[in-house]
Amino acid sequence: MTEIHTSGAPICDVDFYDDANVENPVDAYHKMLALGPVVWLPKNNLHAICGFEELTKSLRNHRVFQSGKGVSINEEINPFLIGSTLNSDPPRHDETRAITFSPLTPRALKDVKDRIETEAQNLAETMTNAGEFDAASELAPYLPLTIVCDLVGLGEHGSNKMLEWGAATFELMGDPRERREAALGNLKKLRAFLEDSETLGAIKPDGWANLATQGGIAHGLESDKAVELMRDYIAPSLDTTISAIGYAMMLFAKHPEQWQKLRADRSLIANAIEEVVRMNTPIKAFSRYIGEDIEVGGVQLKAGTRALMVYGAANRDESKFPDPDRFDIERKVRGHVGFGHGVHACLGMHLARLEITCLLNALADRIEQFELSGPVVSSVNSSIHSLASVPVRVI
Repeated sequence: MTEIHTSGAPICDVDFYDDANVENPVDAYHKMLALGPVVWLPKNNLHAICGFEELTKSLRNHRVFQSGKGVSINEEINPFLIGSTLNSDPPRHDETRAITFSPLTPRALKDVKDRIETEAQNLAETMTNAGEFDAASELAPYLPLTIVCDLVGLGEHGSNKMLEWGAATFELMGDPRERREAALGNLKKLRAFLEDSETLGAIKPDGWANLATQGGIAHGLESDKAVELMRDYIAPSLDTTISAIGYAMMLFAKHPEQWQKLRADRSLIANAIEEVVRMNTPIKAFSRYIGEDIEVGGVQLKAGTRALMVYGAANRDESKFPDPDRFDIERKVRGHVGFGHGVHACLGMHLARLEITCLLNALADRIEQFELSGPVVSSVNSSIHSLASVPVRVI
């Protein structure tokens, strides 16, 4: 018999942030979903909203499920995060998102599409000639690090630190355990960067970071608050795209028939990307502060507490996605939450789609098949699901 919490939630004996679930959260997703759309995690002292319908409805209700008090599960960390668009609520969220999103619209990205396509073709040629490479450490980071870092324009020091700062930010949105102090140290270095006028003076005048800052000032933000907008490009612009590319290569190596479908019909690339992101769900979960008492999925959630919004579980909910663990690039995947949902849908999703589209096209022109040539190794980050190593050989 299932134990029930006083809130009415089934009790799920899963530690969402232990090493095994951080590295591979899929079993945890299924254990939660098997009990109900909302569960109580006593080992994390959190309610988790994991059912697709309940999650998407809650994410659309930003009046109750608030981001403006931060989206970390740790209240000591949230003051470091508040100020970015992700950690804000409408109307401020809408004002700042309009500023930072301007270079990331599909129309604006047309200006960089040719450059991304050229870099993708060159990368695919290099990898094909190599014959064997690590898709996670050599292939996946290349486009984000060579193109996005330059477009964001944080100067040499900022560009070199973007991956560290982004990973640290995501770590601290969850529970990094023994990695906490290292992550907190990197987050403090990011804070020092944002407060250092000399360092900020080296950023590119026409880079996205500087344009966002100047746009914020033009919209009436104080300069220190406007500088915070740079963080919109630091955390989300690299890690999630790198995660999706590495995972895609693993999936296509394990499912060569899906790669053959894609090679034969390039119109499937767009849907293939959505299926990869559904299965991988780069952001496993963020929390929301509950602004007032509310019932979700028959569970009473109290004002002043937090709920864990488990995107990865919702994307494995068989009521929405039948046979959810099967990789199928022709699946009807519309509505997945791998890029978030509601007002906080991923700021950089159009850029991510463009980068991955160009890369898959370039690889499909040259490579008939991927084969795993060694063990796949997971990365360790409390909020991001990604792979550290995907060794492949190509045919």
